[in-house]
Amino acid sequence: MIVRKELGRGPEVYGVLLTCIGVGAVAGAMVLPRVRTKVSRDALVAGASALYALAALALAHVQNLALLMVAMLATGAAWISILSALQVSAQLTLPEWVRARGLAAFIVVFMGGMGLGSVLWGQVATAIGIPSALTAAAAGMVAAVALTWRFKLGHHQMPDFTPSMAWAPPVLAENPEPESGPVMVTIEYKVDPAKRAEFVAAMQEVREMRRRNGAYYWALYHDSANPAHFVETFMDESWIEHLRQHERVSVADREIQRRAKQYLIAGYEVKSRHWLADRES
Repeated sequence: MIVRKELGRGPEVYGVLLTCIGVGAVAGAMVLPRVRTKVSRDALVAGASALYALAALALAHVQNLALLMVAMLATGAAWISILSALQVSAQLTLPEWVRARGLAAFIVVFMGGMGLGSVLWGQVATAIGIPSALTAAAAGMVAAVALTWRFKLGHHQMPDFTPSMAWAPPVLAENPEPESGPVMVTIEYKVDPAKRAEFVAAMQEVREMRRRNGAYYWALYHDSANPAHFVETFMDESWIEHLRQHERVSVADREIQRRAKQYLIAGYEVKSRHWLADRES
């Protein structure tokens, strides 16, 4: 639309500009490894977004073909920089057992956002014109950088998702069927009475860890006769799903549990039990 309506040119110019985007993406991919050694992923995404905004402004207000070619080169470099930074962050923050599904969800959201955004900005361009729509989009990109800056991609330490195999195998008097369930697990804690509030706060991380690893229910209870005696309970859909939790528990998960256990009475060892649902035959 820019080439045809704003520049009054034909398909050869459109092809040149589109080629510049591809060349910029390839060149950006070649330079990215060196850039990543000098700047964080957050700064890379912010800088690439600002570059993208400048390119959009150039499309909106510049008529010179040579300058537009430079803007399209910048667009390609910005595109590949943002895409690679987000994908790397997604891969690093997903444990191996769920990485494929997590990346699939990421791609669906990413590409779905592009599709919905195309419809939205097409309507905006119809209403206010292409240059004004591109100018508004550029302003929106800059505003998005400011609004999302506190959601960091690279400054925090990435969790260690290496399987720790820290959970002891369940004690069994009989071999359950793999699909039998649901399975309820209870874990008893005796907490230092002076540290109850800290323990309850630390157990919220444990709750997130249990749910992340597959539990569909979680709760923490304390004894009415002894408020320092707690019972954690969570439920898995089946016996095989619970055994998978034993395999999924990571070094990072073990550290979460360690932080909660530091508030227990000295020398106390937690006690866990596995409860299998009985069904009528």
